[in-house]
Amino acid sequence: MKLLLAGAGAVVLGAAALTVPIPPRGQPAPESPESAAERAESTLPALGVLWGKVRGWERVGGGWTVFWQPAHGMWVVRAWVPDDGGEIRWRIEAAPWLPGARLSERAARALTGFDAGTAQERERLARRDWLLDGSRLLGALPAGGELPVRQFRHRPIVEAVLMGLLLAGAAARHLVPGSPSLLWRHVVVWSSALLVPLLPWLSALAPPSFQPGVRPWVGELAFGTAVTILLGALLFAAHRFPAVAGTPPAAWLPAALAIGVVAGRLEPGEWLLSVAGLTFGMPALAALAVLAGWLAGLAADGLRELLRFMGGARGFVLACLGIGAVVVAGPWLSVAFAVVAAAASDRGRGTWLTTSVMWGWVVGSLWSLAEWEPPLQDALVLLLLAFGVATVTALVSGVGRTPEASVADR
Repeated sequence: MKLLLAGAGAVVLGAAALTVPIPPRGQPAPESPESAAERAESTLPALGVLWGKVRGWERVGGGWTVFWQPAHGMWVVRAWVPDDGGEIRWRIEAAPWLPGARLSERAARALTGFDAGTAQERERLARRDWLLDGSRLLGALPAGGELPVRQFRHRPIVEAVLMGLLLAGAAARHLVPGSPSLLWRHVVVWSSALLVPLLPWLSALAPPSFQPGVRPWVGELAFGTAVTILLGALLFAAHRFPAVAGTPPAAWLPAALAIGVVAGRLEPGEWLLSVAGLTFGMPALAALAVLAGWLAGLAADGLRELLRFMGGARGFVLACLGIGAVVVAGPWLSVAFAVVAAAASDRGRGTWLTTSVMWGWVVGSLWSLAEWEPPLQDALVLLLLAFGVATVTALVSGVGRTPEASVADR
């Protein structure tokens, strides 16, 4: 009977988290990046160079910035495709050593049609480029204008605090290790291993990797190397600072998941739309959610130990921190709230709670911003997977304690 009531409560929480009207801080995307690339290729006229293959994309403002590069890598074609069907802006960037014409200012103005305004010349190795009132020339080749730039919302104080809590959590797990959780160690290892074969597709999320004058495979190799080193560091941290074993909080997992969904709808991660546009978007999203949850659990251990000396005032301080996270955390809302919620629990349950919150944040972000079909399907599948794990956890806790719990009690 209790299991049925818990299941009904989980369904109600999930439905409420998805359907409660919440205005998101971000512009929904009505089409996928592949669709935006096809629209740019069919709308823009021939630009005078071979576009090459679509190498990647990023969400900028109310549209997609898509970039193409041929295999020789001598130039990059970028296009910003707005969602409202407005004018598509484009830009060509070429290697500085490619030859071209050395036009005079008068010839450049005659070619672009801008008789007034300022003109800036840029001397290259074998050509002269011109910038005239937003219009650009590479030698004598029209190269488009300026593109919208992605605006990052930084919270320096929040980012510094979270980084400090990560260090404090690592110190806490080193000084007071407890019984390591083999389950979470395997989860981190397999989540990291899942991202390695996806690196050829994940490189589409790193526009700076593709530069004019550099072959695309070199940029992909550099990106893959950097990500592999980062995953290796995360694997080392999982073995050196493992999560503590404990009984999963079966009753609180649906609530943490619902909180994460609401946080994702309040402060969605727009960059998750770029991940959702990949060929294997859903496994990448799942792995990123798990790894982010594990890191948030590490930070929560640091916060818990820092507040241990406060005694009875610890709950009041955590409540104030939770309210402060809603007010000032901004794009870090989900991470900050996950850390505070896990710090209010014991060590063996903290990583379960933070992972549930971050998983829900991914679901809420996709549900809030994606308006084409595959990401919405991925969000529902991820939500069902989370509730499936919560159901299995409730069944296991109802039958008896888990092996890790019995080890932790020794």
